[in-house]
Amino acid sequence: MSRRAVIGWDDTDASRRAADWAADRAVLIDEPIVLVRVVGPGAAGSDDAALVRAVDSIEAEVTRLRESHPELGVGSEVLVGEVLPELRAFSDEDCLLVVGTNELGSPTRTSGWSLGSRLAASCSGPVAVIPGAPLSGRHGIVLGIEAADTDEAAEALAAREAVARQEPLHLVHTWHRPSEAGVKGVNPEFTAWLQEAHIAVLADAAERILHDFPEVSVQQHLAEGLPTDALHGFAGSATALVVGTRGHGAVLRRLLGSTSHHLLLFIDSPTIVVPRRVGA
Repeated sequence: MSRRAVIGWDDTDASRRAADWAADRAVLIDEPIVLVRVVGPGAAGSDDAALVRAVDSIEAEVTRLRESHPELGVGSEVLVGEVLPELRAFSDEDCLLVVGTNELGSPTRTSGWSLGSRLAASCSGPVAVIPGAPLSGRHGIVLGIEAADTDEAAEALAAREAVARQEPLHLVHTWHRPSEAGVKGVNPEFTAWLQEAHIAVLADAAERILHDFPEVSVQQHLAEGLPTDALHGFAGSATALVVGTRGHGAVLRRLLGSTSHHLLLFIDSPTIVVPRRVGA
């Protein structure tokens, strides 16, 4: 679990939703939150009043959160600079960066790189992106499980979220039946073996999680098809969706990973992207 949450706040409805989500979560896990407002260097340099307005607005938001969450520790910072690098500077394994977005997934969405996507692609710690979808009435933490790699950072974060919220942890893994090959088709014994191998991937992940978090309620789901389709299906009513990403690279899209990028592009639930730990 992170030791604090940092919310990128810009006096918009999207950032207020992010602050409310982070505040509700922080009360459950007993950690402080910090609101960070970044004022562009052009605005700050040409108009000192911009800084005054930024300070006044963020202090008003801190007051609002303290009134609605009296037990919560809330801090704030106002910085001058570019939003992406300033927020990214807070990122590490012990800090959850939280940002809001007005986007809500739809088949017609074609734009690509929101602030949340760019942070998730380049930060060294977890990033939560909160969409413009209703947040009440949700239940359960969903964790995407890959076949090739063990993602201990994502597994641990998802398990801790589930324990703190006293909600089940749904492990979701997908597989594909082999395509028909030749006139005789695919050997059904091979298909059964392949399915069993993917079931074992889920079982291994559940065993790892329960070893470290025996109190968590783990439910395993093997779905046939694309990972993005399966995760969207389970996450639509979930408290949060947790996915891992492999780490750094030269191009943001490659750096984030196609599955994580798609999930943020068509976001329909609070989504936490967790980078793989160095050396893991």
